[in-house]
This record gives sequence, C-alpha cells and structure tokens, in this order.
Amino acid sequence: MVVAVVQFDLFMPHNRSLKEKRHLLTKLKERVYSQLKVTVNEVDHGDLWQRSKLGFALVGNEEKPLESLTTRTMNFIVSLGVGDVGAEDRDYIHYE
Repeated sequence: MVVAVVQFDLFMPHNRSLKEKRHLLTKLKERVYSQLKVTVNEVDHGDLWQRSKLGFALVGNEEKPLESLTTRTMNFIVSLGVGDVGAEDRDYIHYE
C-alpha cells in the first residue's frame, strides 16, 4: 500500500474577508471533488483571509498512478484560477 500526502500554499490576493475566502475554498473543494473525486481540505492558516494551506491524501497499490493523480489534481487546482499556488510538498509513504 502507498499513501500520497500533498500540502500546498494558496495565496488569494483579491480576497477582502474570511467570508470571501471560505466561499472560494468551498467552491474549489466542490469542483475538485466533482471532477476528480479527491477531497481537499484546509490544514492551516484558517484565520488568514488571503492565504491558505490546503492538503489531500491518496491511497493506492503503486506510487506511479498516485503521482499521476496528484499531478492532475494540482494542475486542475491551478486551472481554476482561485489564487497562486505556492510551496508544494509531496510525500509518498510505502507500507508493506
């Protein structure tokens, strides 16, 4: 079994409030799930209105398909144009 864990920063310079940030993140999460069946969640910076750290995890039998889905997910998030994707951290954990 392989677990892929991904965290990335999202900078949304046009937000003016936490309410607007939450609205944009809700739409982002819904679109990612409807398109790719991947659940994305905010994992840090919940109190900042222009910045967020988002994350998701995937489980599979092999690393290569997980790498592909991780890349597709990140590309889809960038294509939504919600904000600028910053630092990204991917880890692949292998279990026997």
